Amino acid sequence: MTKKIELQVLLKEIINKYIVNYLDSYHIDISDNSYDDNLMVQEGNEIFLPNLDEAVNEIIGNRIFTLTYALDGSSRSFISSKGIVSLASVVVSSSLNPIIGVYPPISGFPDLNLNKPFIALATSGSQGPLIPFFYNSEYVTTFSIDGSFFTSTESPEEIETEIRTILETEALKKIAEANAIILLDGPLIPPLIFLKSKVRNEILKIRLNTLKNNVIGVVKRLDKSKLLISAISKLKYKFVNIYKIDPKKYFNDESFIIDLIKFNFSPPYKPISIGPILRQIDNISVYVNYLVYPLHPYVPKFSILRIESLYNDPRVLDHLVSLKFTNDGIPITLALADRTAKEISAAMLKIIMATLESLGLQASFYSKLEQVGV
Repeated sequence: MTKKIELQVLLKEIINKYIVNYLDSYHIDISDNSYDDNLMVQEGNEIFLPNLDEAVNEIIGNRIFTLTYALDGSSRSFISSKGIVSLASVVVSSSLNPIIGVYPPISGFPDLNLNKPFIALATSGSQGPLIPFFYNSEYVTTFSIDGSFFTSTESPEEIETEIRTILETEALKKIAEANAIILLDGPLIPPLIFLKSKVRNEILKIRLNTLKNNVIGVVKRLDKSKLLISAISKLKYKFVNIYKIDPKKYFNDESFIIDLIKFNFSPPYKPISIGPILRQIDNISVYVNYLVYPLHPYVPKFSILRIESLYNDPRVLDHLVSLKFTNDGIPITLALADRTAKEISAAMLKIIMATLESLGLQASFYSKLEQVGV
């Protein structure tokens, strides 16, 4: 049985044993951190599948699985003149048991036992070829998945994205075979735009091998998304004739969908599905539907979610609608995983910041904003 360690005790041990000395160690060798700008751009390959008459439908809501899992991760960074300390957490919740497991291990919560580092160190000084290895443990890493050492030439977002996505994928492995719907907070196949090409490819290879048909991506922020607009614009004239709204006049999917519902439906509002759209991402077929969930039956306020899956089954949306939602329109199971992961990462950041500052390591302005949640 894994020995339970209080997180605060564990973090202070990591700080004293690994972080402080590592950020103070400077040597004369430095690795090449050249970037490949070939970032993933997945626009223009989407296909709107249904007949336009059948593209927008009301959803009744039927549960197809008795159990729903949700998984989410959170990451933050402490930045100082001596380098970056990035950390990540991951939480799995379910519709039957609020918290299935968390990582890093915390007393009072079930442990996911991931055995992967949740802290990454990036020094601001050049390092010799062996020094970083002295500061690695089951909880701490100083190098990327491609074998290169982290340095502060990388952005905090780049380091955070790598360790968080690895933890999320490892957590997914624990539950991927379950007879349940599994909700991931975010895209099914994350874009990982902050990462170098080699690192991104390594992480996606592991993620793609882990994905099963029961895993569903739930994307909440659509104010920058143009996927639906792009797919429907290829059928613009037919669409305008049926729904009396021109998709090309909108800058994002969210504003387009809100007007689409207002112009074509009247109270009492019911959950609506739009799609599906077929996308090819890294040679994988991903089916995308939009779920419009009314926050009130008689007030035109909606939660709009992009739902991604590896197969096209309208029962997935029926299942989602059958779940309980928060007041802001998120499945409660997913909202719980999201909130808990953020609380864990915020608590870790405060402990690390307070301890390092007490040892004389001054936080950058970025870190101070991160700590107060700005």
